[in-house]
Amino acid sequence: MKMEAIKRHPLWIAALLIGIVKSMEFAIDSQAIFYFDSPAFILNALKIGFIPYRSYVYGILIRLVAVPFHSLPMLVAVQTLMGGITAWLLAFLLVRFLRVRAGIAVFAALAFAIDPVQVIHEHLVMTETAAMLAMAVYLVVALEYLRRSSDGWVAWFWLIILSILGVLLVSLRTVYLPPVLTVAFLLPISANLWAPARASRLLPLTLALTISLGSALLLQRAYWQFTEPNPRQSNWAGFFLLANASPLVEPRDSPDERVAAAIVAQSRSRLPLVADLRTNQVWEPDGLGARIRKLFGDDDRKADAVAKQLAVAAIRRNPVGYLRLGIHNYLNYWRGIPQLPQTLRSENGLQHPEAITAGAAQMIASAFWEDVSDQASWLTASRRYHIAARVWCVFLLASPFLLGPALLVRPANRKFVALLLAWDCLLLISTCLGGDESAYRYLHPFSFTGLAAAAIVCDLLVHRTNKPSSP
Repeated sequence: MKMEAIKRHPLWIAALLIGIVKSMEFAIDSQAIFYFDSPAFILNALKIGFIPYRSYVYGILIRLVAVPFHSLPMLVAVQTLMGGITAWLLAFLLVRFLRVRAGIAVFAALAFAIDPVQVIHEHLVMTETAAMLAMAVYLVVALEYLRRSSDGWVAWFWLIILSILGVLLVSLRTVYLPPVLTVAFLLPISANLWAPARASRLLPLTLALTISLGSALLLQRAYWQFTEPNPRQSNWAGFFLLANASPLVEPRDSPDERVAAAIVAQSRSRLPLVADLRTNQVWEPDGLGARIRKLFGDDDRKADAVAKQLAVAAIRRNPVGYLRLGIHNYLNYWRGIPQLPQTLRSENGLQHPEAITAGAAQMIASAFWEDVSDQASWLTASRRYHIAARVWCVFLLASPFLLGPALLVRPANRKFVALLLAWDCLLLISTCLGGDESAYRYLHPFSFTGLAAAAIVCDLLVHRTNKPSSP
């Protein structure tokens, strides 16, 4: 294909090439695969139960696209389509806002289309593919607001749309909550700083901040209320936070003597409160979360509230320790690179028969007419590719730092590059501080932003290389 054609019609060419690539991927492998969380999403989709700590919005997606056809490959087809749209949005973002050369933008979009982490998630019954598309749309809308921030009510309209997209993001993956709320505060301020000089910018800034923060907080509050329909049911946000901060927790962090005694007992158990056992504190029957739940009988919401208060008290007392836990998580990613072949097998559900229990397999068979009881042994093409291309995880780990040097070179659209850099930093902080383990699947969002960063850096390098030298 001639480069001139790409220069004239980059987005059309990108759409065509991405469509071909994604169609080939689906033709090679259309098999849905499962991780430990997958049955909970299907329970929500089939309305057999309501698991509040698993996205019910993703359950709606399954109910709409897979349940009527009794077909899990239909879900893979839709997720593959979502991946293709996300890849195209990457090219759109690079061309429209960042003025990246057409060839580089198309190449970045194709790289995303064959990204092994993206491909595996298009086959997993998990929220990541839908969340990635939502994040891509969110970033495009945020950049559009920056571009049109001086357009009065039109700009405020984009802020409201951004808040709605923020709720969608959080409903799919809660890791996005801190970045979304921070952007709701920082975006109007950033637009104000880059706006042309005016006699007074205080009133427009105040209005923009009120609309942005007000709509974001109101909609997020409505969402979290909706996830707790039962007065005694909880979305487990407190338990997850407690597990994350558990190495910091001490008996003095709770005024309740029963809770303080549970902390002492946990410290002396086979699952002490140490950094590398934090996940166990949520899920193990003798973890700290289970001990607290036993104290409050079947009042799950009360136990969750106590867990949250305990975690917040520990973090406030030792914020430096909490920061160290985040650094520990990030460094653990690097320490785990030698074990990536085994780790990725676990994260894509391979060789983990306990990911699908006998009851879950029966439920899936009745709803989708497919026996998945032995899916943990299926070495599908997507799983093979995910494991073989493990070096991509190294790129994802390093990618949040690519835009820093690019910003120093003074690119043409600094405010757009700065927004992407801020988003990457917020997302990395949220991932490391909010996670109770260093799971490589948490790095999936950096596939999009990392390739955007790489494209910007490549474009700057090409610009400097082609720049005519002074006589």
